[in-house]
Amino acid sequence: MIMMTKSIMGELYSKNDMLFYLRTHPEWYKVLHRHPNLYKQFLKTAKEDLKLTLNHKIDRFKNQVQLLSLINEYMKR
Repeated sequence: MIMMTKSIMGELYSKNDMLFYLRTHPEWYKVLHRHPNLYKQFLKTAKEDLKLTLNHKIDRFKNQVQLLSLINEYMKR
């Protein structure tokens, strides 16, 4: 169990966005220390809150395309 916790913490320290989320939500330190098997749940929650999921990325891309389209329309006038 201790090895798993060290492994999880090592992985977290290599991912800046997950480390940021962990530092802004310190309750996860305790949860992950006591229940390292909840690491995947932590990742899912963090990605959802930080808007790093595939759906969020697609939405951001669509918004950028829409903005470029509007700029293009404006430039044509």
